[in-house]
Amino acid sequence: MKKFKIIISAVLVIVLTLSLISCSKNTYEIQNSYDEIYNNKNISLDITAGDEFKILKINDTHFINGTCSNDKKTLDELKTVLDKTPCDLIIVDGDLVEGYNSKLSYNKYKAVSLFAELIESYNVPWTFAPGNNDGQKDGSNQDLIAFMLQYENFIAGNEKGIEGTMQFFIDLKQNGELVHSLAILDSHSLDDKGEYDYIKENQIDWLLNGINERKVKTSVFFHMPTPAFETAYKQGTAYNNFPFSDDYSVSDIEKNSLFDEKTENNEYITLLSTAHVHSDNITYLYNNRYYQLSSLGGYSAAGSKNTAPSFTLTTIHVNEQDVDKLYTFEKVSA
Repeated sequence: MKKFKIIISAVLVIVLTLSLISCSKNTYEIQNSYDEIYNNKNISLDITAGDEFKILKINDTHFINGTCSNDKKTLDELKTVLDKTPCDLIIVDGDLVEGYNSKLSYNKYKAVSLFAELIESYNVPWTFAPGNNDGQKDGSNQDLIAFMLQYENFIAGNEKGIEGTMQFFIDLKQNGELVHSLAILDSHSLDDKGEYDYIKENQIDWLLNGINERKVKTSVFFHMPTPAFETAYKQGTAYNNFPFSDDYSVSDIEKNSLFDEKTENNEYITLLSTAHVHSDNITYLYNNRYYQLSSLGGYSAAGSKNTAPSFTLTTIHVNEQDVDKLYTFEKVSA
């Protein structure tokens, strides 16, 4: 009888735990509609200090719930970085949260809320380029973006009829004149076969139309790299201390070659900035264009035991005419 009571008690504890976890997940409601994003096809930001515009890029944090030991360590280090790294824009370049995860403690909206509240406290505009993991569990990328829309400094946009959940331009203006443009792009997740999906043709056409209309140097941010990154690393010139390592595969999404083919001769694209690979920082100048890939950013990300998490500060010198001097890249960490 005593053994039976112990079993019953154990079952009740499990049920109560599952109930608490379920309730915890339901605490975070999506209050905005994703359709609000279509009101913003492009956004302008003013350059207020000299000719520099600083972007802090955060990617591959792979948060589980924001409160586990690894996530807390990531948030603590991010706060330290933000305290000492003034910037004009923060770009979350994908895989902010973990994807398929069986942990009962997994709570992506709790994680995003803790992350967003930290970012909001610095009163800096921030945006999000979806990664391959963000929409895999407990809601799609559309749901996650709709959740982010509640935050005052979050900026986002898209255009109907284009595949992907986030496509918009951020125009940088100086004294009212357009001097540089940033493009945010969705590089998708997995296809029906469970393989990495790719940037679609109508997205590429949208990007090129917008760039050719603006006719200024443009930096493009998305999560998963294209095969041209490997070519750049083999034939280009390494940027300072951001060398290539053969330990990391950067060309395994073969269908992204369509992006390379359609954009390789565009004179206005001066930076392609990606993430995904969980490498250290890698940056090469090739064919008058920088190919930049940022380090993983979180202790819950696979590979963090081999590569210490960090973030990338990119400074754009908007009035510089030579592409090789247009950018300054810096690895920042706690």
